[in-house]
Formats: sequence, structure tokens, C-alpha cells
Amino acid sequence: MKVTEHVKRLLEQGRRPKELIELGFPKSVVTRVRRQLREEKTAPQSRTQKGRTEVESRARSAVTPLVGTAPVHPKQGSLESKVQQLESRVDFLEAISAELEDIEARLDGTPALGLKHRFKCDCGASGSVALHIKCTKCGRESYWGWWPEKR
Repeated sequence: MKVTEHVKRLLEQGRRPKELIELGFPKSVVTRVRRQLREEKTAPQSRTQKGRTEVESRARSAVTPLVGTAPVHPKQGSLESKVQQLESRVDFLEAISAELEDIEARLDGTPALGLKHRFKCDCGASGSVALHIKCTKCGRESYWGWWPEKR
């Protein structure tokens, strides 16, 4: 089952979006599916003369084939399955992308992110850097960082 279909079912069952995100579903997917469901509910359905919606009228007037439908070419069926596989992979990649964006946003708030790789001193050392830190409860001071290897 695709991620979007799974999220849609859970939202239709009454689960809250926040709950789905906490379960590990990508926020972007949950938001997109929630919007789609909201649009479906609020979309005005125009009525025809007989009081039926346009969708109901079209469904009743649709011609049903006399013979079962089959792909015109034998390869068409396998093509359709490959398209479905690709769509599910795209959904999966979108979910991973959303998770990576979330991780990146959380890391952006980290002090001194990437300092070890960016720091170069005038003495020629690179990556040997430490931050002076202090416990905000007891006041104890220490250093956190990377020291050069002892030879």
C-alpha cells in the first residue's frame, strides 16, 4: 500500500495529523493528503435536473462494455505494473525527502554544527577545536570538542 493511501485511510478513520506525524509518516505527505480530503469534502457538487450529482449522472450514463477489457498489447499490462511500482517508489522517495528536511531543520538549530570540518587555525591546525561549555544547573565548566592525536 502506498504511503499516501495509508495516510488517507488513517485520516478517514479519525486519526489526527499530529498523531500520524508522531507515528513516523512524513509531515509533507500528511499535510498534502489532509488538504486533498478537505478539498473533496468542501467541493460543491452541482445537481442535475433530477436531483442527482453530476458524478452520479455520468456513472449511470456510462456505457458498460459487453466484453471484459484487456490490454491491447500484452506488454501494456506489464507497463502499467511498472508505472505503479515507479509511483510507489516516488512516494517512498518523497517520504524520505520530507524526513531529511525535518532532520536538517533540527540540525540547523544545533550550535557549532560542522565546526570540526570548517575550523582552521592560524597555526595550521584544522579540526582541532573545542567549545567552552557550562552546566546551566550547577555551573560546572568543561570543554567539548576534538583534540589532536597524541604522538
